[in-house]
Amino acid sequence: METLEYLMKKLKQNKIDDAVLTFSTNHSRQIKFANNKIVKTGVEELRNVGIFVVKDKKILTTNCHDLIGESGLSHDKGDFIEMNKKNMDKLVKKIFEFLKLIQPRKDYYGINEKKFKYNDINDTYDNKVINIDDVDSTENGINAALKEGAKRTNGILEVHDVKSTVLTSNDLLFSEKKSELYFSIRSFVEKDESGHMNSLSTSLRKFNVEEAGKTSGEIAKDSRNPSKGDKGNYDVLFGPMAISPLLNVIGESASIFSVEAGLSFFAGKEGKIVGSKNITIYDDGRLEGGVSSTKADDEGVATRRNTLIEKGVFRQYLHNTSTARKYGVESTGNAGLISPGPWNLVFEKGDFSVPEMIKKIKNGIYVTNVWYTRFANYHTGDFSTIPRDGTFLIKNGKIAGNLKNIRISENILRLLKNVDCVENKRRYLRSWEARTPVLTPHILVKGCKITVPTS
Repeated sequence: METLEYLMKKLKQNKIDDAVLTFSTNHSRQIKFANNKIVKTGVEELRNVGIFVVKDKKILTTNCHDLIGESGLSHDKGDFIEMNKKNMDKLVKKIFEFLKLIQPRKDYYGINEKKFKYNDINDTYDNKVINIDDVDSTENGINAALKEGAKRTNGILEVHDVKSTVLTSNDLLFSEKKSELYFSIRSFVEKDESGHMNSLSTSLRKFNVEEAGKTSGEIAKDSRNPSKGDKGNYDVLFGPMAISPLLNVIGESASIFSVEAGLSFFAGKEGKIVGSKNITIYDDGRLEGGVSSTKADDEGVATRRNTLIEKGVFRQYLHNTSTARKYGVESTGNAGLISPGPWNLVFEKGDFSVPEMIKKIKNGIYVTNVWYTRFANYHTGDFSTIPRDGTFLIKNGKIAGNLKNIRISENILRLLKNVDCVENKRRYLRSWEARTPVLTPHILVKGCKITVPTS
């Protein structure tokens, strides 16, 4: 890219230590629906230049972008904004003016210099995605929910076609294309009777709005006439939507940045037991069909699968090149130039079906979704989260009613150690509280603390 090459040339003329430049274009469409009707449609093109510059260990990151509405979808040419040289010269001047004001970071140890062979990842780009009939797909999802007994639905459908290029000051250059389809639907019967599900995919082949709508409608229908729950200790069956926010926090806590910031419950836990033997969780930057999968991280290190927890034992932190050099290990391919982070979080599946898991429960709760997951103390892992949508009381292996107005008040390490069994199927999804995509089964946790409102 001419723009990247010119910017890098100008930065190098000022004798920088390191730099990483990115160019990306996201052609997207969006449909919002409420009360079973489409209420808003949008088409936009976001073009972005990302800049990471280090001089004398002073670090600056910034972005320049423009947003073009109603621009249509992507083509092979004309995907990137081309800033004229005069504007780029002004930008470079501003960068070095800001760098003068920044304090050096003494524990910065540079970016990757190694050359990698970048292998493509299967099923991360489908050129047919841009041709999906947005309206028809949305209506199919809504109708699937209504067929199950829902009276009204709200939600969103998103289509993304992304092209990106990365250039580093060590002359590493790579480009890739990604596609993403996302459909989220929440169904309602009456007040406090709701269900939520989504479908997330990189290809039309795996995108199933009807299944998401059907599941959402079923949960809403089954959650009729909920009653207030009682406090106490319950065995809790977490559905994929319910466990995904906690998996996101687990991924964040595995970042060495979180450890250094005092925001990780995995600090000092490498090689130690942090969960039951039923738990294996890994981050996979090369997950086939993963919407966040990428052949290289932000500094050009080839991505890989990194096991975070293996049969209950915490194995490793996520690193970029600088933090890896600081701790005498190798980069895990998770840059994040400032903060290493996960790509796709995967919970290894187990041996049980959901009906078999329910049968194991004498006194428990089935939680299909949560919101307001908040940590009182990230270092110790104390958190609370509120079940929403279908929440079902389980007595002696059977669904015995529906619940509302309860809260899960727990410690994440205690929860992990009390995982009793894991489903033999998984769902790939993300949510507004789980921005990192997860591939996860249902999990059954023994003895979770349930609290209720005091008023």
